[in-house]
Amino acid sequence: MSWIKKLDNVLAKMGNPKAMERNQVDKVTEYKIVNARGEKIAESGTGGIWAEINELAEYSYLDLIVVGNTKIKTKQGCKIVFEAEDKKIELVSDMNEIESNYSNVSKTYITEISFDITDLDIDFILNREAETATLKHKKEVETFNILK
Repeated sequence: MSWIKKLDNVLAKMGNPKAMERNQVDKVTEYKIVNARGEKIAESGTGGIWAEINELAEYSYLDLIVVGNTKIKTKQGCKIVFEAEDKKIELVSDMNEIESNYSNVSKTYITEISFDITDLDIDFILNREAETATLKHKKEVETFNILK
């Protein structure tokens, strides 16, 4: 262990909040990243998307878990666009406030987002008819390739 790391540990024990944050091991977030719910449907160079369909009172919801290097923090919601050559589906998140959780173990972010969805859209997404999935939030855009 280097002397800088030892100094950081001493500062953390003395109550320095920044040093405590650097030394914290977030096991809960890391567990969520390693054991993401649902089926992996898309990936990019920096992460992937896991999807799970849930039903509540005859309404269907698409729950996505986005893992990657992009931090999402917005109070304006987000959109995801599933696109094929001849069809395009745009879904809007059902919650406006979305915030990623960071894991300092794997140095990645995990974001859970829920979307209202119809049965036709479910088939299009889960049958992997789309070629790309584009996640849009604020002014940022991240594109994922659908796994076939």
